[in-house]
Amino acid sequence: MSTVIINPQVEVAQVSLAEPSRVFGMRKSMHLGRTDFKKIYRMLFKFPISMIPHDCVILKALLKIYVQYTGCNILSSFAPYALQEDWSLFTLNWNNQPAFYTMLTGEPRYLSSEGFYAFNITKLVSMWYNNEIPNYGLIIKNDEVQNKTAKQINAITNSVLAPMVEISYVPKCETQVIPTHFISQVEELNTDELYSFSSAINTSLTKTITYHIENLGNTPVEILLQVSANPINFINDSSTPKIIAPHELVYAIPYTFAKYLRIAAKNIHPGETSKLKIWYQAQE
Repeated sequence: MSTVIINPQVEVAQVSLAEPSRVFGMRKSMHLGRTDFKKIYRMLFKFPISMIPHDCVILKALLKIYVQYTGCNILSSFAPYALQEDWSLFTLNWNNQPAFYTMLTGEPRYLSSEGFYAFNITKLVSMWYNNEIPNYGLIIKNDEVQNKTAKQINAITNSVLAPMVEISYVPKCETQVIPTHFISQVEELNTDELYSFSSAINTSLTKTITYHIENLGNTPVEILLQVSANPINFINDSSTPKIIAPHELVYAIPYTFAKYLRIAAKNIHPGETSKLKIWYQAQE
C-alpha cells in the first residue's frame, strides 16, 4: 500500500451570504457554518490527484482541517459534497459558487472542539480517479438552519495546521508479498441477477484467510464463499449466503480448507446491478 500526502497544492476558499459579491481569496483563517440568518459561510477545497499512478484502487482518502475556534459550540454536522462545476480562487464568491452533487457526499463530522478533524472522502476521490465525475473539488457546509454553529478554520498554506489530503492506494489486481509473508490482492466485480465470480485464489500455502467485501452500488448483493480442489469445480463453503446492503463493508472467512477459493456474488432482485470491491488477505 502507498500513501500520498497533498498539502501545499490544496486550494481553499470561503464564500459568505453576508457579502455575496466579495471575493475572499487567500486568508489565514476562514469561517464555516451559520452565525445568524444573514451570515452563512461555506468552504471550498480543490486539489490534484494526478500523482496517483495509473490502474490503482483507492483504499482511503481523508481531508483534514484544523478548527481554531468553535464559538458557542452548538452541535452541528458538517459534510463535504463533490462539486459539479469548476471555480477559481480569484473570482469565487457566494453569487457565483458552483453547484454540488447533493447525493455525492463524504463522511459528516461534528466539529465540537478545537483540533484536527478528518473527513472520509474515499468515495469522492475514487470517482474522480476513475473519471466517473470531473475533479472540481468539494464544498463543506452544514444544514445552515441553526444559528451560532459557525466555526473558524485554519487556512494558512505551508503550515502544520493547513488543510491537507491523505490518500492511500494499492495497484489493482496485483499480489503483494511483503517480508512478513502477508499477501494482499484487490479486485472489483460487477454483479447482476446471475452469479458472477471473483478470481480463483490458490490458498494451499496460507494459514489465515480473510475477505473484505464492499458493495459500491445502490442495491443489495448476496455472496457465497466457494472452495475447490482444482480451479474449475467449486462448491459452496457454507449453504447460507451473506447479504451485503448498499455501500456496506463486510468480511468473510472460509470454514473449509481447500486448495482454491473464490467468491460468488449476485444481486437479490432481478434486473438490478451493482459492483463489489474485494480485498483478499492471507498470511503464510
